[in-house]
Amino acid sequence: MIDSTMLTFTLRSAGLAIALFGAVELLADRMKRSLAWALALFLGIAAFDSLVTLDELWRHAPQASWICALELLLTILYGPAIYLYILTATGKAPTTRRIAGSLGGSLALGMALLSAFLILPPQTRIDLQLGTPITDADQALVAGVVAWVMRISYLLLLLGFLVASWRALDDNLRRLSGLFSSIEDRSMGWLRGVMILIVAAAGWVAVQGLFEQVPQLGGGWPATVNGAITLLVAGLLAHFGLRQRPALQEADLPAPSAPQVAEKYARSALDPERMQRLAERMVQVMRSQALHRDPNLSLRGLSDAVGASPNYVSQTLNDHLGVSFFDFVNGFRVEEAERLLRKTDTPVTNIAFEVGFNSRSTFNAAIRKHRDTSPTGMRRLG
Repeated sequence: MIDSTMLTFTLRSAGLAIALFGAVELLADRMKRSLAWALALFLGIAAFDSLVTLDELWRHAPQASWICALELLLTILYGPAIYLYILTATGKAPTTRRIAGSLGGSLALGMALLSAFLILPPQTRIDLQLGTPITDADQALVAGVVAWVMRISYLLLLLGFLVASWRALDDNLRRLSGLFSSIEDRSMGWLRGVMILIVAAAGWVAVQGLFEQVPQLGGGWPATVNGAITLLVAGLLAHFGLRQRPALQEADLPAPSAPQVAEKYARSALDPERMQRLAERMVQVMRSQALHRDPNLSLRGLSDAVGASPNYVSQTLNDHLGVSFFDFVNGFRVEEAERLLRKTDTPVTNIAFEVGFNSRSTFNAAIRKHRDTSPTGMRRLG
């Protein structure tokens, strides 16, 4: 039989080490620090959370129960930390006002919730945090209400920031699709998986009170699950966060032309006829120079090749052809890949790289989107 106490200790220790390592590494590097200071904040809170639950100092020293209160206050910053990290990493550096509003507003809510928690008698606070039975019936009722209000408030705040984070990633994906032909290493899709995991973890914390009320269901396993979740989240954030480069920088954006300062295309000199001619020129250059084979082809690169401004090329793609730059280039890649799949025996992965894709998964997704089939299905049709 596995000892849940020892397993919990091991998981918490590993989570503490990984979270602390990730936070220190992000802050030690000047470039990473400017990009991922909010992620370092998240990992630092996770490290403190693991340390507190690992030690459970207040179990032996009730006078140190303030550590428990500090933990409750800091963990409310998980949501804003992820949100501010995504804004920074996607090239939308948050203003001082937004940072203060996100962190300060969350701390204000945390202080309000904490005040209700601190009104409880010291021993009741300790029992509530440790999940041990509260002998006084009246105190148990009050403590239960306080616990549920705190959990629901925490969950709603976290969900609000995660929804905002998800939308920020969607906006980043739209911008990337208009500028680059390969976006795998910039889309930060790994964060979506982490956010889903965080939501699942928050839901687990919200219902964990049920296990505390039914000892037969609990034992030491809820704490073990908490340790496993913390370890997994900290590990993913530390691993990918240390590898993540800026998704979008100012240098990646085309400089706005004078007619577009007030509004993107409001006073553009491109009429439908000129857009038609530019679209034909773009297609002709893409075919004659096989630009799609360059996995690093960008909107700026195509605009240089056709001799037009990036803004005009972007407008022609969006308004005249009705596609993003990403889909425009991938259309040529899929076209060549289809010919190679049907006419040759070249391995699928080799074809994917030959026509300009950076990964087999992106190649498969493009084939599915543009031809509604798979590479192997396309080859069978040939």
